[in-house]
Amino acid sequence: MGIFSFMIQNPERVMEKLYEHIIIFALSWVTAVIIGLAVSIIISRPWVKTRVSDAVISITSASQSIPSIAVIAVVFLFTGIGMLPAVIALFLYSLVPIIFNAASAFRTIDPALKEAGKGMGMSNSQILWKMEVPVILPQLFSGVRTAATINIGTTTIASAVGAGGLGDLIFIGLRFINTSQIFAGAFPAAVLAIIVDVLLSRAEKRITSNGILMDIEKHSQAV
Repeated sequence: MGIFSFMIQNPERVMEKLYEHIIIFALSWVTAVIIGLAVSIIISRPWVKTRVSDAVISITSASQSIPSIAVIAVVFLFTGIGMLPAVIALFLYSLVPIIFNAASAFRTIDPALKEAGKGMGMSNSQILWKMEVPVILPQLFSGVRTAATINIGTTTIASAVGAGGLGDLIFIGLRFINTSQIFAGAFPAAVLAIIVDVLLSRAEKRITSNGILMDIEKHSQAV
């Protein structure tokens, strides 16, 4: 039980840091999902030049190779210490898999599907939300789940700029070579990542298995 001793003796502190961790993760991740989907939709529209969309996808893909601590450090130079630089940095880091997956999926949609929508009298907006978005949902969810996992793990580093979270327990434990305190920060972060991934996986299955794609295929064949 020695490895759990810090968690048993300091449950309030662990819960406080877990709450901070969840807040940082939720703010940055939800914002990244919304902005990432919006950017993906925009760069996949016919009126956006191919080289522009290629450039956006290439940049987001290449930026994945930048260490997360470097992103946080750069943002810290402009915003100072606290939760704000952590949220901004994690938001930027989470955008990468979302935009890459969603934009790539939009570009691989069969043009015949859009023509089928037009043949049924749909507007461009209806084609987007009733046909295109349901088709790219599996790839979108893949990017969203990747972003969530990366975000939760990277949030532990955010404590380096005074953002709080479970990283505080980990870094203090490393400083004093306190194994139980390190575990008190690392274990909840790992469990949180697993829980979020499982919930997103179940949400993906519920959304993508409700017959939307089958209905689209039937309509396109009918037209």
